[in-house]
Amino acid sequence: MGTNPLSPKENFARAIRCPDEEINLGAAALYAASSEFPDLDVIAYQGRIAQFGTKVKTLLPADYTNFEFVNSMHEVLFGKTGFTGDSKDYFDPRNSHLNEVIDRLKGNPVTLSIFYIEVARVAGEKVRGISLRKHFVVVVGTGEDRIYVDPFHGGGFLSRKECITNILGKDNVKHGDFDDLERKYLKPASNRAILRRQLSNLKVAHEKHKQYELALSASERIQLVDPANLRNLSELAHLQTKVGNFGDAVDSLTLFLERAPDGSNTEQAESALRKLKSLTIRGSEDSSE
Repeated sequence: MGTNPLSPKENFARAIRCPDEEINLGAAALYAASSEFPDLDVIAYQGRIAQFGTKVKTLLPADYTNFEFVNSMHEVLFGKTGFTGDSKDYFDPRNSHLNEVIDRLKGNPVTLSIFYIEVARVAGEKVRGISLRKHFVVVVGTGEDRIYVDPFHGGGFLSRKECITNILGKDNVKHGDFDDLERKYLKPASNRAILRRQLSNLKVAHEKHKQYELALSASERIQLVDPANLRNLSELAHLQTKVGNFGDAVDSLTLFLERAPDGSNTEQAESALRKLKSLTIRGSEDSSE
């Protein structure tokens, strides 16, 4: 007797149900996309990622340096294949779906970085993501030999000063201790943080296109990745209200108020909850007539 296949949401939940360092970013990102692409073949796309990784590996000398590794990645991904950032239509939702990035050869900084990280993993290198202000890059190597790479801008190099300046602003890094600033501000992002940022980009893109059901789906996945994220819980309730899921919105806002730290300004949430409860009561009365 066969078992029922898992839903896209269940597959995504299973992909992240492990210690953070064990999460396969590529698989998780593809399972997240499968909610909008029901026929998406996750294994096939993982195979395509593996092909890129194998090509990189064949270019590497036996005892390669970080610089040689980055050059090989650049040749395969940006030189021969032409991956690039979509600066013309940045908020196109397709830029936040890994399958679409692989098909279209363009995306946003986070999804291109996920792709870079996964190709590098197949090629034998652990590359980490770095969150900047309104941007995202990757770092190859550790310590003094680390190299910052910008997949959105054709795999170009960034200095640590450029990365820190992006976060703090030009006036705040003129005379800074760059070793100290690098340790403090350029810490690698966790896998869950990367997925959360990718899904947040997707949610914003759908909201800009007034695709509220799809924005809600992205918000639900953010909640799976980061259950303690109060901001997303509030936004989840807003989107549930937007699409008419008033009962779910009541549950989300109730949970938000239960978890809000003491002393928080929750007036707006409390007011919204009262209105939602009256709507659900009115709706149940109308349906019983």
